[in-house]
Amino acid sequence: MMNPAIVVVAYNRPVALRRLLASLATLHEPDDAPLIISIDAGGNAFEAVLAVAKTFAWRFGEKRIVVQQRPLGLINHVFACGDLVDEFGSILLLEDDLVVSPMAYRYATDALTFYADDPRIAGISLNALWFHGITHEPFTPFLDDGDVFFMQVAWFQGQAYTQKQWSAFREWRETAVTKILPTDPLHELFQSFPPTDWFPLKTKYLVETNRFYVFPRESLTTNFGDAGTHVHGTSFFQVPLQTRRTSFRLQPLDESVAVYDSFQEMLPQNVKRLTDQLAAYDFTVDLHGTRSLGNIPTELVLTTQAMRNPMMTFGLELRPLLANVIYNQPGSGISFGRTDGIDRRWPARWRAASRYHSYFVRRKVGRWQRFKWWLGEKFL
Repeated sequence: MMNPAIVVVAYNRPVALRRLLASLATLHEPDDAPLIISIDAGGNAFEAVLAVAKTFAWRFGEKRIVVQQRPLGLINHVFACGDLVDEFGSILLLEDDLVVSPMAYRYATDALTFYADDPRIAGISLNALWFHGITHEPFTPFLDDGDVFFMQVAWFQGQAYTQKQWSAFREWRETAVTKILPTDPLHELFQSFPPTDWFPLKTKYLVETNRFYVFPRESLTTNFGDAGTHVHGTSFFQVPLQTRRTSFRLQPLDESVAVYDSFQEMLPQNVKRLTDQLAAYDFTVDLHGTRSLGNIPTELVLTTQAMRNPMMTFGLELRPLLANVIYNQPGSGISFGRTDGIDRRWPARWRAASRYHSYFVRRKVGRWQRFKWWLGEKFL
């Protein structure tokens, strides 16, 4: 059984840090769990942050305050905190704008232990990713027999790692091209992230090495979105916390059907496990319609983008999106056919974007709203 240290990444947000530490005080059943509060140098609130760290009473084990000698910046500070796995064997890594569920440590301990021997697992997320990162519409992983799903997205709102998982990333980082390139098989939006953000780099690592994060279906952390390096203050990341569950149904990667790539699309081989009508084909999944032609490597595609002469079509009624394919829902909105049949002309994209976004709204929408959706789709 893993016994991870809790590592807090703190910088210039004393109110946020106090809130996070207060939630850590409510954790259920940590057994001699070290707490390390790492404070980056610089910032006009440094003394206030240090005072919050010093006055917090940690009753579950050792408390250590690490003050960085020079400003590291967010990405290097996170990497320095991640390297603490070498000392502790496993860690639960938290940025200071988070709040944890009382069950967060139990979930992290169980998941770290369960997946420790699978080299395809790169880390454990404590946050249930609820939205699609490109369209910002709701994301609903397919329901199976587990309390977790898997994805090639390095979600940062509460993470846990074993020493093997983190050191594999560190070794890759030492030799890899750490810039997001146009040739990388990632959405083009990843090229626009600032160099201070480590999330795109970690996602590139997952894709290049064919590894996955484990995500809970019910979140063990929530994010207050306090103003900081990358946000100016937002409630967008708030999610309900699972505060009562005492055991989690963890299942091996190969047994789950809810396995997703970096575009948050189910792997084609798993789609084939759910319906035999596509079993004979080699295809790419694009149900959120976010792939450029360069990011569709197969001749066939399952997509919500407009398509000329599709081989099959499906309606947009059942939830999640994939259910319309599995149950052969009549209608249009989802097409299966040749990739070179995707219609990129703006009138076709207008109609496809309207259908896709209207599916999530669940009510009649006006022309102005559809136009705003199209503007967003136009630049994908």
